[in-house]
Amino acid sequence: MEWTDYIIKMAPLSKDNAKLWFRYLRKYIDKCGYLFTPQDIDSLCNNHALTPFQRVSLKAAFEEGSQTRQHIISLNNKVDVSNTISMWEKFKNESNE
Repeated sequence: MEWTDYIIKMAPLSKDNAKLWFRYLRKYIDKCGYLFTPQDIDSLCNNHALTPFQRVSLKAAFEEGSQTRQHIISLNNKVDVSNTISMWEKFKNESNE
């Protein structure tokens, strides 16, 4: 199965769930680059299996510096548990005041 076929197959499964859609895109985008060519992206954006949101977000995901791309790259980063715990403690203290 080619990469574009996989995205087309997953599009209907994630059409109502942006978080899931970004998780599928995350498989193809990392800090070093991605597996799609510009022609692949154009053919995907013209495919009717994708919703308008999926087309726009797909195109933005492969643009250097876009917020969508930065968000998807951040999904690949591990969460620093100490930051999460400190934020939870801060929220807990603020809510008790």
